[in-house]
Amino acid sequence: MLGRACQKLQAATPITQAARGKARGVIVQSYSADVLPYKGTPAAGKSNRVRLEANKTYHWCSCGLSVTQPFCDGTHKVPGLTNVRPVSFQVEKTGDYPLCDCKQTGTRPICDGKHSDVSKAPRDKNATRMVAFDESPVYEGVAHKLGYKPKNGGFQ
Repeated sequence: MLGRACQKLQAATPITQAARGKARGVIVQSYSADVLPYKGTPAAGKSNRVRLEANKTYHWCSCGLSVTQPFCDGTHKVPGLTNVRPVSFQVEKTGDYPLCDCKQTGTRPICDGKHSDVSKAPRDKNATRMVAFDESPVYEGVAHKLGYKPKNGGFQ
């Protein structure tokens, strides 16, 4: 009984491809990086059509900080910069593929049109210069060294 179940499981479509929708023909090798809920910083508000060769491994930048978009250049390795990791993948057929540059796609690394939902406003448009922490002498000391002044229970 268990032997038949294992045979059926091996014959079934891999779970990463069954649930990927538009990303058919893409074999994701770093499954954990692919399913992370974190989304990167948009590098551009559109897809990036790239010619990919079959059975060659590519590393798609999912953090959005790479200079060599849409591919990873290792920028994510800088300590404290991001928790997002690149998605390693291969394609089954050589051809042109629309790789996501807004980093919000649900079918990493293939574009699914989410770039139309990404705001065109600058990320810091609604940012505040107010910094508030719990009462802690460590944060207070750092804030003073950085030049922040006490205001309304925080530092500004």
